[in-house]
Amino acid sequence: MTGRLAGKVCVLTGAARGIGAAVTRAFCREGAAVHALDRLGDELPAGEPGVTPWTVDLTEAAEVEAVFAAIHARSGRVDVLVNNAGIIFFRAIEDTAIEDWDRLIAVNLRGAFLCTRAVAAGMKARRSGAIINLSSNAGVRGGDNESAYCASKFGIEGFSRALAIEFRPYNVSVNTITPGHPVRTAMSETTYGAAQRAIWIDPAEIAPAFVHLAMQDASGINDRHVRAWDLVRELHAKETAP
Repeated sequence: MTGRLAGKVCVLTGAARGIGAAVTRAFCREGAAVHALDRLGDELPAGEPGVTPWTVDLTEAAEVEAVFAAIHARSGRVDVLVNNAGIIFFRAIEDTAIEDWDRLIAVNLRGAFLCTRAVAAGMKARRSGAIINLSSNAGVRGGDNESAYCASKFGIEGFSRALAIEFRPYNVSVNTITPGHPVRTAMSETTYGAAQRAIWIDPAEIAPAFVHLAMQDASGINDRHVRAWDLVRELHAKETAP
């Protein structure tokens, strides 16, 4: 690691497990001060150098506002926001309970809105920052019994495209990212079939793509739907080219 995020203040949601935990570790290794947010507070890295854990329900506006106020008081700013938290279920529309639909949309989309709203004014004032929103193949095409999940991820894509336009004059990059390869996480443990499990990789293998996006401003990679695995391979090819 090269300290590429040295001095950066980063916030990651859904940081207790899977992709969020892997990206938290990668950001720390690159020198960032990381605020790790998750509802599963007892699973967040406590005492790890560079990481400050916060237990928060991202669907509750008052909790999100309080946590970001505390983050700003402690660190002074947020340079990078990764909206990673998400949940999924597979269910026919007629079998989808209203409360389950509302909960999924709240975690996957409302949470991203609340966190982005909390950092927007500061990033605009400093004319600097990077926002990375977790998307999915379900954000660009439909899936069987995935109406709620697809609605949330198509929403993340639209949300991000609009934010990219809004933030561009302030030199803030906004991108969506999807793994681009089967990744072993708590979510995929319950959703992947045998074929995907046969080739899945550790989420640490796609973490370098998040580091690269965290380094961007509006003049770099911006307003893109990025496949993390493809970006990692592209970066590796450049690093190893003669």
